[in-house]
Amino acid sequence: MRWAGFFLVILFLVEVALAQKITPAAALLQQPADSLVTVGTIALEGNKITKDRIIYREIEFKTGDVLPADILDSLITKSRQNLMNRSLFNFADITKTPDNGKMDITVSVTERWYIWPIPVIDFADRNFNVWWETKDFNRLNYGIDLRIENFRGRMETLDFYIQGGYDKTFAAQWIIPYLTKRQFFGLGFFGGIQLNREVAYTTENDDLLYYKSEDGFAQVTGFGEVDFTLRPKYNYLHTLTLGYNHYKFQDTLLVLNPSFADQSEYNILFFKYLYKQDLRDYKPYPLVGYYFDAGFVKYGLGLIPGQVNAFVVDFVFDQYIRIYKRWYFAYNFTSSFTNRELPYFLQNGIGYHGFEVRGYEYNIVNGKDFGIFKSNFKFEIIPHTVKRIKFIRTDKFAKIFYALYANVFFDMGYASDPRHFESNKLANQLLWGTGVGIDFITYYDLVFRFEYSINKQGRHGFYINLVAPI
Repeated sequence: MRWAGFFLVILFLVEVALAQKITPAAALLQQPADSLVTVGTIALEGNKITKDRIIYREIEFKTGDVLPADILDSLITKSRQNLMNRSLFNFADITKTPDNGKMDITVSVTERWYIWPIPVIDFADRNFNVWWETKDFNRLNYGIDLRIENFRGRMETLDFYIQGGYDKTFAAQWIIPYLTKRQFFGLGFFGGIQLNREVAYTTENDDLLYYKSEDGFAQVTGFGEVDFTLRPKYNYLHTLTLGYNHYKFQDTLLVLNPSFADQSEYNILFFKYLYKQDLRDYKPYPLVGYYFDAGFVKYGLGLIPGQVNAFVVDFVFDQYIRIYKRWYFAYNFTSSFTNRELPYFLQNGIGYHGFEVRGYEYNIVNGKDFGIFKSNFKFEIIPHTVKRIKFIRTDKFAKIFYALYANVFFDMGYASDPRHFESNKLANQLLWGTGVGIDFITYYDLVFRFEYSINKQGRHGFYINLVAPI
């Protein structure tokens, strides 16, 4: 459990660092009386669906507060960022109006469209770039993802996912961010079943080898979890998760790779904790601020004998810096540590779940422990620009924004794999990749990345991605 102690020390140091910041109350004592501003009324506009209390929860000041003028301006900026990062609005503006010695505030929002019956066209492969190598349309998954966002106007999310095709998935999720009047505590439910005809049973030559079942499904996975959340401040979130996964494998997988699993059926209880600090200006594509999370997963709670018993600790830190005018820099550290070797079907590493070193999109680097450093130096070709599409009446779609960035990047990564390094040359060595790219962003959190990269081994290529690089 040494990783648990290390994890707690990191959290303590972060909290101490935050405590050193000057609070508005402390700043108030340092200001002359004639430079103070009293907050008057706070009026809301544009929230036809969203409850008032959801918006007020993101405002970092209240009526009657007496603040230095510059502190109020800073809190207005932070409040707008809070509103935009809830993914409820396409636009959020906060304006000030002097009135009888007070400063009245108006919060104006443009709500999004909240009901999305999204067609599912997915790949049985890890990402689009891997699928594009074969362009095998038989490996496509299809279905419907019905998302109801801002359900009941309370920032709740309902999600029903039905997928057919090569693999089959049936899942549902309900996220309730606020259960209490003070809007501190939340609850979430998630569950479903996944049926896979084809399963990666090992890694060889730094790529996945698959077993395809000709009779039934190679792997059946049932899953369910309950999430408890605590958000005591604006940018800090604690999440406790209690979950259960049931895995059933065809015996052939165990024959092909004895390390894949010790048995053909698993019932795994797990407990997970995640702590987040998010002070980014715009979560889908940040330019300024930082993000930090730290968490652990405990597999096996001692209630089911003969099951997986392991402890995994993860850390992520991102920072985004404006260097000068339209020039920006960002970097990321990601690491994961496991106290013991996991069965192959639970293993992680570089190339899984968005943990990537650019230039190695076609590779998998399994690792009991791994670390990644990513960096981006970018120039704003087209600044954040707002346009209106005249022939569309509703502001939910007619009022759009977009921006375009050119970037140069350099990534490094290392994965420690004591078991399979002989057949996988990329493990147990420092990897790096570098290249150039173009990023296009627009409303509804859409990001399109087009990159050309080269890696340490001299492999180069063009890649397309749909999320921010850092």
